[in-house]
Amino acid sequence: MSATLAAPAWPKRLLRGVRDDPWTAIAWATVAFMLVFVALPLAELARQSLIGQESGRFGLENYRAFFGSGYFRRALFNSLKVGALGTLIALAIGLPLALAFARYDFRGKAWIEIAILLSMLSPPFVGAYAWIMLFGRSGLVTQAARGIGIELPPIYGTFGIALASAFALYPIVFLVVRGGLARVNRTLEDAGASLGRGRLGVIRTVTLPLVLPSVLTGALLVFLGIISDFGTPSILGEGERFPVLATLAFSLYLSEIGAEPGMAATTSAVLVAIALLLVVALRIFSGRRSVADDTGGGAAPTRLAGPAGALLAFGAGALVALASTPQIVVTVCSFLEVRGVVFQPVPTLDNYARAIAAMGDALWNSLLFAGLALLMIVVVGAAVGYVIARRSGPLPRLLDLLIMVPYVVPGTVLGIGYATVFNEPPLLLTGTATIIVTVYFVRRLPYMTRAAAGIVYQVDRGLEDAARSLGDPPLTGFRRVMVPLMRPGILAGAAIAWVEVFSELSASIVLYTGTTRTLPIAAYQQALSGDVGMAAAYATMLVGVAAAGLGLFVVARGSERERSLGWL
Repeated sequence: MSATLAAPAWPKRLLRGVRDDPWTAIAWATVAFMLVFVALPLAELARQSLIGQESGRFGLENYRAFFGSGYFRRALFNSLKVGALGTLIALAIGLPLALAFARYDFRGKAWIEIAILLSMLSPPFVGAYAWIMLFGRSGLVTQAARGIGIELPPIYGTFGIALASAFALYPIVFLVVRGGLARVNRTLEDAGASLGRGRLGVIRTVTLPLVLPSVLTGALLVFLGIISDFGTPSILGEGERFPVLATLAFSLYLSEIGAEPGMAATTSAVLVAIALLLVVALRIFSGRRSVADDTGGGAAPTRLAGPAGALLAFGAGALVALASTPQIVVTVCSFLEVRGVVFQPVPTLDNYARAIAAMGDALWNSLLFAGLALLMIVVVGAAVGYVIARRSGPLPRLLDLLIMVPYVVPGTVLGIGYATVFNEPPLLLTGTATIIVTVYFVRRLPYMTRAAAGIVYQVDRGLEDAARSLGDPPLTGFRRVMVPLMRPGILAGAAIAWVEVFSELSASIVLYTGTTRTLPIAAYQQALSGDVGMAAAYATMLVGVAAAGLGLFVVARGSERERSLGWL
């Protein structure tokens, strides 16, 4: 008598469950992925920071060494000092522009807005290199001033790093604060003016309290961007002469290759702790000091014509032109002849010829890695954004938390974590293209998730109910009903993610090898080596390709009426 073993029933039940409720499966799969590629590297860095560099014992030895070292304390102080100064400069530029654009219409406004948004295409280290070209020891302005007997102060150090960072990041303040101002009801400001307050008094006592959460959010994003940036302080800080935490962590990691990354992990942990403390502090402060406006959205901007409109357009245009100086300088100089380290007023394409000859696969790698990461970001981000917006409970909250963690964790820290964890089986990824694409995907997924979720919140659930009533499976209904409605948010998230992914340096500088070198790394290496001509050519190519990709998203946006960058 033969016995027949029945096949287990759980695979069929699992497949049926996935088919009936694919969103739970997508949520769990994404959580598992983020646990491996976000939580695990950060947890390993935290563990390594608690293993003494000298004794090998578990404890706070590394932290005592960190805070007991004058050099390490100076790096910490430099990071906080540069971050604070750069944030103040970004606020000084972004706040007036946000107020002007939210409250007034004037001739040339659309073009100035495009210039503001295009300045986001340039990575901060490109701006740092541009300031050296202008005000460095052999810079154009420095040489001209020296020729008439004026010795200008150096651009290197605190002020130079803060200025270059602020000029690259002030659009964040502009976008966030302008969005907050758009939701402020103008009747509240009118009421303040009717009580005898002047225009500045209304802004100080009415407008700013209402948009304070937006101002603080913009300031926090700028501050985190500055202290986590690797390229700018590396170029303008002249290596170890002006250490900051991001460059210190990288140099410590290089010095500890082959050993336990104790002090690199400790420096990384301090950097992450600063970021998380600031995020928590912002939430607590915003929760305790909230000023509610439940009177509806703001009114249309006031049209300014005549001298007032011309003056506002001139002021805003001049401010944006000043902030765009780095991009302009780099682009122009890329077509000038170089003798030694000094540009000459002689047009040439030699810089590009030499750059292309030495480029290798850098441009192709950038396009391939950024393209693959962007495809993953769009597909996963749209689905996860839908889950976060439509589902409630612990699972969506955990998913949202894990996705947002890489947004506040500096790229250098995540890169060191990846190099530490994924350098042996079963996940031997170090030195491969896979690890570059993965870190791109993880770091920029929050852009798409937030953009997609924001659109889903605005879509009536009845449309999805109608699709289900017609017998459409969940994923089919999502593709036929939700994806077309989410298109604006998907395009906006993809456009921002593309710019950030293509110009990424902080994490990839830790993870790249000779075969996975990208265009930002090539530009950074040339800027650091002092080959000013090739560096300008690489930087211009980097911004140009990013701009071309952004242009494709603008075209895909739809009608001619909508083809501007304001939807970002």
